[in-house]
Amino acid sequence: MPNVTFYQLTQFFNSIALAHPNIETFTIGDIADVDLSKQTLFPLCHLVPNNTTISPQTFIYNIDLIVMDRVVNVTQLSSGKFNELLYDYKEVNNLHDVWNTSLMTINDIVAYITRNAQADNFMIDTDSICTPFKDEYTNAVAGWSCTMNILVPNDVNACLFAISDLQATGGESCGS
Repeated sequence: MPNVTFYQLTQFFNSIALAHPNIETFTIGDIADVDLSKQTLFPLCHLVPNNTTISPQTFIYNIDLIVMDRVVNVTQLSSGKFNELLYDYKEVNNLHDVWNTSLMTINDIVAYITRNAQADNFMIDTDSICTPFKDEYTNAVAGWSCTMNILVPNDVNACLFAISDLQATGGESCGS
C-alpha cells in the first residue's frame, strides 16, 4: 500500500467536513491565519497539524480539529406569560447551542473515521480529547477543539529518491 501523504490526509478531512450539514467552511493551518471576519462562512472546521511520528509501518499525525461558530445574542421569543414557549436556559446568547452542535459535529467526524470505508488508510490511534472554548479568538466565536492521532500506513519501500550506500557515507558524490 502506498504512503498516505499529508495532501491526502487534508483532502480526507476537507471532504468529510464539507459533507457534514453543520459545516460551511474548512480551513487548514495556524488558527491565527484563519479569516474570522464576517466574510467567513460559519460554522467553520479548521485542522491544525501538530506533530507527526514516523515509524517503519505508520505515520501518526497528531492534529487539532476545531469546529466553531459565531456566538450571537438572542432575543427571548416569549416570556411564557402569553403562550407556552419556554426555554430551559435563560441565556442572552446561543453559546450552549454552539457548544452542543460543535461537539456533536466532532463526534460525527470521529465516528465516521472510526467506521469509514477507508479504514485501511485512516485510523484514529487513541481516544480523542475535546476541549470547549469561547471568545479565544478575534471574534465572538465558540466551539470545541479536538486533539486526535490519525494513524496511516507507511510503505518504507516507496522511497522517492535513490541513493547508494557509498553516496550515503560520503564516499561518492551524488552527481557521479
